[in-house]
Amino acid sequence: MTQGSVLDRFLEIHSNIRSRFPQMERDVHGNERTYLNSAAGTIMVDLAIHALADKARSSNPQPGNIDPAEIATDLLHRHVRQFVADFIHAGKPEEISFHSSTTHALFNLAYSLRTILTRENNLVVTDLDHMANISPWEDIWGLENDCQIRRARVNDKGCLDVDHLLSLIDEKTGLVAVTMASNGFGSVVPLKEIIPLLRRKSRTCLICVDAVHHALHGPIDVQEMDCDFLAFSGYKLFGPMLGVLWGREDLLRRLRPYRVETNKDESPYKFEQGTLNNAVLASLEGALEYLLWLGDELAISVKQEIPMRGDKLRFVMNAIAEYEGKLSRLILEGFQRLDRDKFRCYGITDPQRIHERDPTFSFEISGRSPKEIKKYLWEEYGFQIADGNHYSAAIYRHLGRGSMCRASFAHYDTLQTAKSFVEALQSLLS
Repeated sequence: MTQGSVLDRFLEIHSNIRSRFPQMERDVHGNERTYLNSAAGTIMVDLAIHALADKARSSNPQPGNIDPAEIATDLLHRHVRQFVADFIHAGKPEEISFHSSTTHALFNLAYSLRTILTRENNLVVTDLDHMANISPWEDIWGLENDCQIRRARVNDKGCLDVDHLLSLIDEKTGLVAVTMASNGFGSVVPLKEIIPLLRRKSRTCLICVDAVHHALHGPIDVQEMDCDFLAFSGYKLFGPMLGVLWGREDLLRRLRPYRVETNKDESPYKFEQGTLNNAVLASLEGALEYLLWLGDELAISVKQEIPMRGDKLRFVMNAIAEYEGKLSRLILEGFQRLDRDKFRCYGITDPQRIHERDPTFSFEISGRSPKEIKKYLWEEYGFQIADGNHYSAAIYRHLGRGSMCRASFAHYDTLQTAKSFVEALQSLLS
């Protein structure tokens, strides 16, 4: 069967997909809405909600190996680490640590690299990234350790300037921090092609990938990518508020993070300050279980079972990317019909290049402030979009904007929603 048949099945069951998200049609205050702010945080899926409530009622705080309650907590930690390892194709569950947020995880990582990096190193960040993968390196290694921080540019298409990035790398480059996709422009960075080029420029530099924005849009394979560290957030993957950090086992053994003396001095425990939030971990497991459910539903179209969990997760994330490509094409084709003297979308706007972007669209309308646009779309159409800088260096540094409107879609959004959004913009322009 072709991928097209998987897409047909996706469309066939789309109403069932949407039914798994309790806040899809209305917010908690009962307001009817169309949620177009998934880049700031996705709607939570039912399995994640139920798991959060169940574990809050029943879980034992600490893991152990004697009584049933502490054994259950220990098993929960092991299961969730392995589930995440399968999701990103990591080598071992011990390479996965949990944090209050991705920002917290990357600050923790930046500090713990004091055993590897020195003041002789330079570090490279990009103006395409979320600030969570910029500020830890600039603050801890730039301001506190007086290392040179080099900034790779964004080109006029809203993509990473790869040639400029490569020109910044030399044998003293200690780390390159780069994103999988821009949370401001939606531009996807072709890391599988870029990372080998980085390795040739510097044999020893570490590569830290921010996968927060891309995690809900397509598959992640840290082994194929050949990065050293990767982080993403649960609440941008239909689950709870937490950050997930992966690192190569041999590197994690060498790092020295903040750690109380009595905590285990081994991975992943040494990276986790304090007791883990069991309810939140169970909720993340619920979000990943939802992806398996969706994979089972879509696998009907290929008329074969996908027994390995990691393979099924990659199958479903590829299917999500295919469906979201259809969403993006509709939106970008609609944008081409808008008055170009008044409307501008940043990033890739060619419908033939949808594979180079995620369904996240930052835009401006001349004569209207971002707040006015957001208010109009909410009050007239019930569209919930975002305004602000979105912690996006692409917007804040590259464009020099303090605020911009951003509409962001996920696989639970309908094709009709994409069309209606463009029609609402046309109404505003008129």
